[in-house]
Amino acid sequence: MSQSPCPSHLTHPFTFSELSPGTGSNQQPYFRALVFFTKKPGLTDDFFHEHWKSVHADLAISIKGASVNLVRYVQFHHDARHKEMLAPLLGQGMALAPYDGCAEFHAKDAEGFLRFMVDVHAAKELVGCGSRFIDEVKGMHIMAGYDNLIFGGKIGTSGGSDGLLGGDRRFGNVK
Repeated sequence: MSQSPCPSHLTHPFTFSELSPGTGSNQQPYFRALVFFTKKPGLTDDFFHEHWKSVHADLAISIKGASVNLVRYVQFHHDARHKEMLAPLLGQGMALAPYDGCAEFHAKDAEGFLRFMVDVHAAKELVGCGSRFIDEVKGMHIMAGYDNLIFGGKIGTSGGSDGLLGGDRRFGNVK
């Protein structure tokens, strides 16, 4: 029998028994894709973030079939102000992610997301817009998978299940 890399893996006294090994997960019922990228050299942060959340967002959501193939589209803006707030964590085993933004897409399934991306690449206005504000030399990086919701409420339109909620007495700070 091989030894676990974590000695407390099977002996940890769980506060939240639903998180113990073998109890399953709270996998949410949608496909999630994250696309990470950096701004084109020479652009100001202000222009990059304003353009992405206005012109580019409008072009993206206007794509034929966007409202059919997507369930949710969120932009995550990694701006200078928030990077500065993280300064106390840097050098303690953490470094800033080398991106300025992340586009988050939820779809009912991988096929819906792929259909949306085919439509994105067919839209010359959208691709042309992206090439003017995203660093194409560094390229974009993508991750896809599922959310295992641990803490917080489900997304109302997802059909998923809530995670642990703040009012749970097991947190110890609830009266």
